[in-house]
This record gives sequence, structure tokens and C-alpha cells, in this order.
Amino acid sequence: MIGDLSLLDLFRSSPTMAVLLFCSIITVGFAVERWLFFMRSATDAPAFMKQIAEKLKVGSMVAAKDLCERNQSAVSRVVSQGLDHAHLRRSDLQQRMNTAIEVEQVEMERFLNVLGTMSNIAPLIGLFGTVVGIIRAFSAIARTGSGGSQVVAMGVAEALMTTAAGIIVAVIATVCFNIFVRKIRTRTVDLEDAREELLVVMADVLAGQRASQPQPPIPTKNVRPAVEQEPAPAGFLS
Repeated sequence: MIGDLSLLDLFRSSPTMAVLLFCSIITVGFAVERWLFFMRSATDAPAFMKQIAEKLKVGSMVAAKDLCERNQSAVSRVVSQGLDHAHLRRSDLQQRMNTAIEVEQVEMERFLNVLGTMSNIAPLIGLFGTVVGIIRAFSAIARTGSGGSQVVAMGVAEALMTTAAGIIVAVIATVCFNIFVRKIRTRTVDLEDAREELLVVMADVLAGQRASQPQPPIPTKNVRPAVEQEPAPAGFLS
């Protein structure tokens, strides 16, 4: 409450406050949605990759795919793409997994532009409300032809509330935006590390399979059998 003006009356008298209230609801809503998304898709990437490596080393590709389906995380979806395209060459497989990582990045960055936009425009909206409020205060004084410093101060105080509200919305949006950007960078590093680890494990498994296969006998060249020399006649060397 500002003087005799309640918060409800402030919203009624200042349309800018209603706009900022709408911006705050959008900011909090999308921030909660992104937080729930990151919580649901969180996983221990090193532990997950260790389980995948163990299953691949024993030759259980189906069990590795089932583990990816049960995990439902960004790492599991990237690894699943690698397992589904294990028949490709290393360069093609790496490119396929890179595409899967880019898809996950786009999904993680969803709605972040809303938070970034709110962090930029909320102070401007608040400043606009302040300017409009000051103009209205002085216009009212000019129409009535009366009013002292107390009336002017009251009008300016009401107008500055919009600036304060805009700064509050911008701070919330900026903090959430920076937190989620940091999470995206961390998740992306985990995805790239999982990609490289999967490629190494699959290469080791393939090398082990080749080493365990029986080697075909090396064909030998046809060599004539040595011709036994007839014994020399008696007295030939005497």
C-alpha cells in the first residue's frame, strides 16, 4: 500500500502494472516448466555409460537398448541412436550421434528465448509506466491548478512502482535464464562425452570379436618334394 492507495487500486489505475503482472506470470510459468524438464531428464551419465559398456562387452546389444528405453534421458536418447545405427561406419555413426545431440540441444533451449525476452523488456515496460505515471500526475495538477510537493511526490511514488515491478520481473527472468544456460552447457558436455565413450566401447567390442574369430589357415605354396639321389656306384668316389 502506498499512502491511501492499495495494491489493487494501483493495478486498476496503472495498466502497465497489469502488463507486468502478466509478464511475471509468464516468467514464473516457463521457469517452472524448464525446471521440471531438467529434473525429469536428469541422470548420472558416467554410471549410465558404465552400464552400457558392461552390456556391450558381453555382447548384449538388446539389453543395452532396453536400458536406454527405460532411462528416458538426453544421454540415453543419444546412445540409443548410436546403438540403432551401429552398422554404419565410424564417421557416419559419429555424424548421426552429432545430429542427435543437436536435437537434444534444441529441446533443452526451448522457451529460453521467452525468459531472455522478459529479462530485457520488463525494465523497459516498468520505465514506460513510470513516465506515463509522471505525465498523468503533472497533467492532473495542471487541470486542477492546485497541488503542492506532496501531491507531486505521491504521483511520482505511484509511477515508480512500475519501475520497481519491472526490475523484479527482470531479475527473476535473468537468474532463471542463466541457470538454465549453465545446465544446457553441462548436459551438452555429458552428451559429447557419452558419444565418444560409446564409439570407443563399440570399437573395442568389434576388435575383440575379430580377435576371437578363428583365423583361416594360411595357404602354403606348392613345393616339390626333394628328389632322393641314387647312391653312387661302388668305386665312383674312390
